[in-house]
Amino acid sequence: MTPRTCDLLVIGTGGAAFTAALAARDRGLSVIMAEKAPVFGGTTATSGGGLWVPGNHHSKTIEAQAGEADDRARAQRYLEIESGQHLDPAKIDAFLDDGPRMIDFLEGKTHVQFMAMPFPDYHSEQEGASSVRSLFTVPYDLRNLGPLADKLKRELPQTSFMGMTMRSGAEVKLFFSATRSWTAFKHVAKRMSGHAVQMLRYGQSQQLTTGRALIARLAQSAHEAGVEILLASPATALIREGDAVTGAMLDTPEGPLRIDAGAVVLAAGGYARDPNRRAAEHPAPVNTQPLVAPLPTGNTGDAANMAEAVGARFQSNAANAAAWMPVSKLPGVEDFTGVWPHLVDRYKPGFVMVLPDGRRFANESASYHDLGREMIAAMSDRGADHAWLIGDARAVRQWGIGHVKPWPMPMGRHVQSGYLLMAKTLEALASKAGIDPAALADEIATFNAHAAKGEDPAFHRGRAPYDRYHGDATQAPNPSLRPLGKGPFYAVRVYAGEIGNFKGIATDENAQVLDTSDRAIPGLYAVGNDMANAFGGAYPGGGGTLGPGMTFAYRAANHAADRARAG
Repeated sequence: MTPRTCDLLVIGTGGAAFTAALAARDRGLSVIMAEKAPVFGGTTATSGGGLWVPGNHHSKTIEAQAGEADDRARAQRYLEIESGQHLDPAKIDAFLDDGPRMIDFLEGKTHVQFMAMPFPDYHSEQEGASSVRSLFTVPYDLRNLGPLADKLKRELPQTSFMGMTMRSGAEVKLFFSATRSWTAFKHVAKRMSGHAVQMLRYGQSQQLTTGRALIARLAQSAHEAGVEILLASPATALIREGDAVTGAMLDTPEGPLRIDAGAVVLAAGGYARDPNRRAAEHPAPVNTQPLVAPLPTGNTGDAANMAEAVGARFQSNAANAAAWMPVSKLPGVEDFTGVWPHLVDRYKPGFVMVLPDGRRFANESASYHDLGREMIAAMSDRGADHAWLIGDARAVRQWGIGHVKPWPMPMGRHVQSGYLLMAKTLEALASKAGIDPAALADEIATFNAHAAKGEDPAFHRGRAPYDRYHGDATQAPNPSLRPLGKGPFYAVRVYAGEIGNFKGIATDENAQVLDTSDRAIPGLYAVGNDMANAFGGAYPGGGGTLGPGMTFAYRAANHAADRARAG
């Protein structure tokens, strides 16, 4: 095919990719985006769509509601502690400087709109932590996309209810309390009736929420700005001429295509599905296990491999290899649609997690990343490759467990498939699951004795504001735990999954890719999960991947524009 030219080539179509494209167009650059999949949206489209950005202008509007005031010094101190020995001061300064500017740019010059609500940082008991740094995308109407709607990546079917996805964690709480609160019931009734009308008329919900709403707003803005998106067109190689990267080769439906570009931004989603890279970079036992994660099948590390081929350095030095997530998997479903991210059940009273030895290993109400990290360490130490989430009858009836929805939704098919184990006693449940029955009985007896007083001396569950935020406000004295009560008891096998890698291509504070001598490779940038984590492998709060991903994409685009202006 005849070679194409542009000022900026962006490889990927997630939140970071679109941010780079829009910022570059705002500076007058011509932009082409190349996407491996036949639809756009990347990892962002099936994410919660939140951004962790200290100092954003929305935070001031909720400080009174949260009962606190935040400032840059607090955020910087928090990130210094979070990053620890992996701290990169230049990147922290760049993030804190341009994060708020990125938000202002998107809301001022695109269709993107954010909303804020009090949401505790993941280590809310730590010095410098806050509850006003996370942003969430305002819902968007699918009909606004016009012909682009058919190319927008669909939501994860397992995380929607009758085709409807929740707008936020606050709305999830309303749905779970609909049978106990008149206010919640009215909200749920209104949402469900509106959703039913849309399903009858259009065959799918027209209200986009979370990550899909963010991508839709970004994509519509890019379309109006004249950004071209090439779908089903994976990049196969970068083009380097002399010291600089000057384009890339794509494999399009029409054949190989060369694109000559002033600069290239790698935003292809990371290496989570590259078994060779996982074996080298991930800890045991997950480094040799098949990946169980709700991640796109195309996140196979193409960007890192192409970057290394032109001299880039892969950065392995990080506190954590990935952002971990406890997940379960439906039997017989091999793709990511059968994977359930445990973001509700385990936080609630009436649940515990144990390894096959029958013993707990962590605070079940910690952030998904922290729980996953502790799970991996415990499995490695105790010779296991999975854990079990156990709930009593009351908890499962009220909150569900994994793919199993709360009452009155049926659970029989999950019992029949083997996904859900059920037994009248804990000892019988242990026998079905292959858990040490004597150890489990002893562990639960000890747990119950302390939980009756609202205490967890082993792992301090419910002590941190983050734990309590996700608990049950009606449960006293500790919203995060109570004794396991009457059977039947239920169990789901849980694995250490992930939502994105933290190791990646080495970059500087402008997202310029560095070579093996730590010199910037002119014309090449890496952002999002392709870029080595700006916080050194730490996960500070809700939106802690998209926030820095989109901020450094904004910086990359502006650096590329400055470079183009300078000739």
